[in-house]
Amino acid sequence: MRSSPGGTRVFRGAVVSVDPTGPFSRPVVFQYNPDQVTRKILPRGQHGPQAVAPADAGRVHGAPIETVSLTIDIDATDQLERGNVVAATTGIAPQLAALEGLLHPGTASAIQNAALLLAGTIEVLPPEAPLTLLVWGPGRAVPIRIESLNVNEQAFDPLLFPTRATVELTAQVLSYNDLPIGHPGYALYLVHQVMKETLAGAASTAGAATAGSARS
Repeated sequence: MRSSPGGTRVFRGAVVSVDPTGPFSRPVVFQYNPDQVTRKILPRGQHGPQAVAPADAGRVHGAPIETVSLTIDIDATDQLERGNVVAATTGIAPQLAALEGLLHPGTASAIQNAALLLAGTIEVLPPEAPLTLLVWGPGRAVPIRIESLNVNEQAFDPLLFPTRATVELTAQVLSYNDLPIGHPGYALYLVHQVMKETLAGAASTAGAATAGSARS
């Protein structure tokens, strides 16, 4: 968290990668919170005019499919003015590497799989990806699968390390329909959904109270 000019504590959003085989996590905390978050929510199931049989028209096939898009701004200006050694030598390359690393399997896994193939292993399973979470305030922490990162590097230092960039991140929220029951993301999404249902109930109560006040 950081303080705003008025003294209010502001929660900073983040993307967090959690190692499924150990206790370690890699948080990528946003330097500046995005000004806008776009959420596209589609009902789960087949789409199109012939997709749903009449008998199933009123059925809910599971949690909706939600896609989140946001733009992350990264700028080394403040760090350079404070004499930050890392920013002075590599700009914002470490922050970009941390974001891109969310899509890369570890080199150790790649080398291990290559060794298995050379040894004649018939089938080599892809390594399991870390659990990736989008944390947008204490009330919204959801498992996601990153679909794309669009990196726009805008300024460079004398060694051509980027010093300013925007990263357009698009991700699909993973629900209990996308994860096995024992997966930690399964329970996390359920908690997220319970919180949304609670908020929806609060909105209904507030709406009923407002309507009653208006009639009186």
